[in-house]
Amino acid sequence: MTRTLHRLDLDDGYGVHDRLVEDQAVPATMPPVDPVAARLAFDAAVDQLTSPGVGTITRESGAVERAVAPCLLDQLVEATRPGGDRGGAGGGTTGSRPPAALNALAVVADIGTEMRSALAALGHNVFGPGPRTRLSTQVHTWASHAEHWQLHDVDYLAYAATRAQHWADAARAVLDPPPRYRLRGNACPVCRETTVLVWSTEEADWVRQAALFIDPDRAEAVCAACDTRWGLDTWTHLGALIAQQQKEVLAIDCE
Repeated sequence: MTRTLHRLDLDDGYGVHDRLVEDQAVPATMPPVDPVAARLAFDAAVDQLTSPGVGTITRESGAVERAVAPCLLDQLVEATRPGGDRGGAGGGTTGSRPPAALNALAVVADIGTEMRSALAALGHNVFGPGPRTRLSTQVHTWASHAEHWQLHDVDYLAYAATRAQHWADAARAVLDPPPRYRLRGNACPVCRETTVLVWSTEEADWVRQAALFIDPDRAEAVCAACDTRWGLDTWTHLGALIAQQQKEVLAIDCE
């Protein structure tokens, strides 16, 4: 709401006086939503959620292979299901897959709640008896109404685009969180190796992985090449020293 004050000179018979007069309140208007831009944003966000991904695998011979990965929503749902061995040598324990099953469950619940109300309002009965419809299929069904929203309800289309992009960002944050300790690509301070060959049961072949990694069971940084281990506090201190040395070298080069 906007209000404007004007100063008027009024003669009430006793002389001319100043008086402040307030204009009528004018409601603030939101800028109109561009239907085309909203549709493009919505389609892009839905594609991020429901389209399969393509990953690349580099063999020791140098050959590069491509593999199709499940869509983001299917990966997110899978992360909430029990499975995977998280135990060490003393025995395995079954639990939700990493990196954060509770975070994955929260995102899945948010999307599922939205789909339940939205699809019911659109006349879809996807929650009846029988096997439950996959979450990615629910989002596809919801997105099939985008053309109608673009023509008749552009405000909801803009809202849907914002929600879908939020879900895509949240899913990526759960499935691929930024590493707390950036070891990948760095050389081991002892043996100077950056990568090692490990046998992959899924690929039935040797694949190359980073030599340095975090052992979550022992809370240690480990080199897979020479089996040197550091406590995380030691590794953090070492990383700070290396960063400081790099700054000093850059300062010398600039002088």
